Amino acid sequence: MLKEIKNRRSIRSYKNEDISIDIIKDILKSGLMAPSAKNNQPWRFLIVSQDVKTKISSKMIELVGPNKTAEVIANVPYLILVYNSSDEYFNHLSIGAAIENILLECENRNLGSLWIGYIKKIEDYVKELVGVEMELVSAIAIGVKDENPLPRTRLNLEDILISSNR
Repeated sequence: MLKEIKNRRSIRSYKNEDISIDIIKDILKSGLMAPSAKNNQPWRFLIVSQDVKTKISSKMIELVGPNKTAEVIANVPYLILVYNSSDEYFNHLSIGAAIENILLECENRNLGSLWIGYIKKIEDYVKELVGVEMELVSAIAIGVKDENPLPRTRLNLEDILISSNR
C-alpha cells in the first residue's frame, strides 16, 4: 500500500478508453471500507452520465471561465459526485477518508483519478441538474491515465512536527 500512496497523482489528462462499470463499482467499494465517525458512513456516490458531465463542464466554464477542471469533467470517462447524507459534525472527515481510499484503489489498478473540490462553486446548479438534495462535497474523476506527472514537493517530517510547551 505504501507504493500506491507514494505513486498516487492528481491526473488531469485521460485516454479515451472504456472502463467497465463493474470496475468502477469495485473501486467505489473501497470507499465503503473507510473509517467513519460513529460508523455513520455518510458518503453517497452518484455516477453521472456523459450528458450530465457536459452540462456541469459548460456551467463551470460559464461561471468561472475556461479552466482545466471543466475540461477534465467533460472528457473523463467517469465522474463520481460525492455527497454527505447527514449533518453529523465529523462527516466531512469520514467522507475525505472514503475519497482517499477510492483514489488509492484507482492507483492500485493503474487508473488515474482527480479529487475535484472545485465543483462546490456550482453546487446549486448540480443539485438542480441531478435532483439530489444532499450536500455535494466534491467529485472524483476516474479514467485511464494519459499522463504521468512527477511528484510534487512535500514538506519534510521535521517541518510539520509541532513541539508542545508541556
